[in-house]
Amino acid sequence: MLPNLLHRIRHFVYYLASSLKNRGIAMFGAYLLVQASWLAIFAPLSIVVSEALMSWYGLKGVANQELLAFFLSPSGYLFAIWLVAMALFNFFLQQGALTLLLAQHEVNKRSVSQAIRLLVNRAWTIARLAFLQSALLISISCTLLFIGRWLFGLMLADWDINYYLDQQRNQLWFYFAALSIGGLPLAVWLGAKWLNWWFALPFCMLQKKPLLAQLKDSTQLSIGQRKLILCLNLAWFALRTSVFIAVIAGFIWLLRISLNWWAPEDVTPLVLLLFSATVLAGGSVLSFLDTWLYASIQFYLFKVLLKQHKESVSKQHQQVLNENHRVHLGLRLMFIAVLLLGASEMKEEISAFSQRFSEPSSMLVMGHRAGGWLALENSLEGLQKSINLELPVTEIDVQLTADGQIAVVHDRDLRRLTGSDLVVPESSFAQIQQAFVDAGFSQPQALPYWLKKSANKITLNIELKRYNNSLALVPALLESLKEYPYPVIISSLDIELLEELKLQISGTELANRISTAFIAAASFGESAVQQNVDMLIVNQQWLNAWRLFSAQQRGQEVHVWTVNNAADVERLYYLRVNGVVTDSPIMALETLERLNGLSDVDHIVNSLRYWLAL
Repeated sequence: MLPNLLHRIRHFVYYLASSLKNRGIAMFGAYLLVQASWLAIFAPLSIVVSEALMSWYGLKGVANQELLAFFLSPSGYLFAIWLVAMALFNFFLQQGALTLLLAQHEVNKRSVSQAIRLLVNRAWTIARLAFLQSALLISISCTLLFIGRWLFGLMLADWDINYYLDQQRNQLWFYFAALSIGGLPLAVWLGAKWLNWWFALPFCMLQKKPLLAQLKDSTQLSIGQRKLILCLNLAWFALRTSVFIAVIAGFIWLLRISLNWWAPEDVTPLVLLLFSATVLAGGSVLSFLDTWLYASIQFYLFKVLLKQHKESVSKQHQQVLNENHRVHLGLRLMFIAVLLLGASEMKEEISAFSQRFSEPSSMLVMGHRAGGWLALENSLEGLQKSINLELPVTEIDVQLTADGQIAVVHDRDLRRLTGSDLVVPESSFAQIQQAFVDAGFSQPQALPYWLKKSANKITLNIELKRYNNSLALVPALLESLKEYPYPVIISSLDIELLEELKLQISGTELANRISTAFIAAASFGESAVQQNVDMLIVNQQWLNAWRLFSAQQRGQEVHVWTVNNAADVERLYYLRVNGVVTDSPIMALETLERLNGLSDVDHIVNSLRYWLAL
């Protein structure tokens, strides 16, 4: 068995070398053409349809608590299908073009235009295949969302998990078990379907049959081969991950050596433009090689299995490949125009992007829950330590007690901090104070005392929290701020609370002193609240280039939470976020001091490294 395996591997390597030698340039050209057409035609179409589906739901964007309801609605279901289908359609078009050229190589044909024309003729079939697979995937995902909707709602609302672990543990475990039991069979079933349909794309490219018949042919060809298909995909994924890491590491090493020969003043905009274009070209080549390798693995196994079924690619599909598919002159001119337009747009984007590689501006450090790990969370001791560190801002959490006082407490109940079963919205402020004293802590004070202690010493970022449907916290907070003459930030994950706040301060003198911030735990698109606040505070797992660019271009600040290690502080520093929220402000300040002492060459290298990783 081993000699046969080694023989097959040698034959496959020879097949790869032969196809790349004889058709490499043609395949790379076809790949670029498909990508350019996608960016010029289908990418804008995808954006328009996505915005229409969001508008149908009545929103421009959804975030936090709204996400779950949106994706379980008809428009959210269609929105998810559309996004996944467009991504699959793009990948299938790239793969399809390379599959056709590989098939031409088998029958000694050399016509890129014929392959592109055939791809255009098969585009509708490819699109239906993409939508079918997308609908299957999203239907299963929505089923899992529905089964686990209570758990996901808990996470997206950022509710206090300690309360539910203590008070509703059985219910929590029930939903977790239901999600696990319901999810595992669905995941296995989806995986089996995907393995059965793995050869659907080559069949779509090389034969004229209805889509369902091609799926049936793919299923029959996959019989007995599922383990092999799965192993090949895992091997391909492991290889691409290893190559990506090696390329980035080698690139950074080479860049660091090169920059040691350049003086910072010699790095002109033209040099940065050429360098950025080289990086993009290298990225395009790597992306092509990745797609080519996957298409080659798939097509090679496809033709081997066909031969085992006593069928031949050259005989069965030669008629399709020999059809006359000349690309009309007008279509060729359109493709050239698309490439020129894309190059023009790319030049402007590169010029704007290259500015990100200059020395970063200063980054603000914001304490989390008064002082983070410097003292008990949301305590006056933590506030004083933040002031002593000369932090510009510190964040505190507030909620309304049963007697209308504003307590500086994060959790819904006091069990985690004091061991008491008191629920903050259902207790008086005096009861809350006594619970802290009984636990051996100093007596907490209401928000007005915090304002007095922080006045002209540190800016407070007051995060609004509620564990019910009441909006009473907003007017109570604004009443406390009437006589407070200093700037303050008011933030929340809760869209309704922020909307109520903006409504009540509109046109008042308070609007000049209050900056608003939306905390995004997770989001799709941008809601009106996200676009109209002064700053975004984003979960670092959800930070991406698009969100960072769009927010900062609107004049909004972007802060990231919760950042508790030096590596993340460094990464965000070079991504040029405006600030970080941290439990370890001393670590963050020391990291910024170290980074500010680096050379210009180090700044350029690090900027490129973190932007490429994003």
